[in-house]
Amino acid sequence: MKVPIPKRIALKISEEAVKNARESMRQWGWSDKSLQSIQTAASDGTVGIRTSQKYLMYQEHGTKPYLMNWVNGRTVPLSCSQGDGPHFRRGGHVGEAGYVNIPHQGKVWRDQRWRHPGVKAKHFMRDALDQAIADNRPLIKKWARGLLDPPR
Repeated sequence: MKVPIPKRIALKISEEAVKNARESMRQWGWSDKSLQSIQTAASDGTVGIRTSQKYLMYQEHGTKPYLMNWVNGRTVPLSCSQGDGPHFRRGGHVGEAGYVNIPHQGKVWRDQRWRHPGVKAKHFMRDALDQAIADNRPLIKKWARGLLDPPR
């Protein structure tokens, strides 16, 4: 038999999960806007966190590699790890094989030009929830024991 946990416990766990997620996000240097978009999503029987920023869900779940067709005919700023960017390149020949000009590396052969490698899933929200649930396991067990052996 499954019994949903009360909303007060679900809310406590969800608030800790939000705190855990924000700590992870701070380590990566994400913006305050991103940090503030993480909110609790608790109700009777469920714990959770949500975000109002769609791009955070791409970070959470990751993306597959894809062709960036939107760059065709546009001038695109490329970031630079050496700090002297952005470097600008004109997008074209999307998906075709050929040489590409990468800042500070020169011409490099690519089987497909303008192919984004995808984003590796970070699972920071799921991990934050898992950690909050694990940290509150004694509270959950105490509540469950109270169901089986109510005070007299």
